[in-house]
Amino acid sequence: MDAKVAYWTAAFVNLGVLTGFATVGALRARRGEIARHRRAVTVAAVLVLVFLASYPFKLWFLGRENLLLWGTGDVWLLRVHEACVLVMLIAGTTAIVRGRRLARTAPYADGPEAPPVPRDLRSRHLFAGRLAILAAGAGWLTAGLVLAGMYGRL
Repeated sequence: MDAKVAYWTAAFVNLGVLTGFATVGALRARRGEIARHRRAVTVAAVLVLVFLASYPFKLWFLGRENLLLWGTGDVWLLRVHEACVLVMLIAGTTAIVRGRRLARTAPYADGPEAPPVPRDLRSRHLFAGRLAILAAGAGWLTAGLVLAGMYGRL
């Protein structure tokens, strides 16, 4: 197997796992399990950072993919994937910032006995988090298609 394809296979698994953790975190927040929500989305954020830290090493040791060997449709699919990842990064960072602001402004305990959270702070965090999860899921799906094309070119 080509080393670049192996790297992107690991990145695909990483994106799937982090999407899973973010989704579980959202479900936990819906149930009022805020501490468990925070832990799950923190794991997802760490997995994003692991990928971002590994990418310069991939470029250094393995180089870039030769897109001249790719078909036009494959390159467009890659660009759509990259756009999904960019939206995920921006929305995820926004959700983290808003979540921290929310925790400072309205500290609360887990469970139904928790005091109400200011609606505007909660809705901004919720929107950014949902958008990040949606973009991560779309990024994972498009990454699978890009990766299938890479395997097809081996």
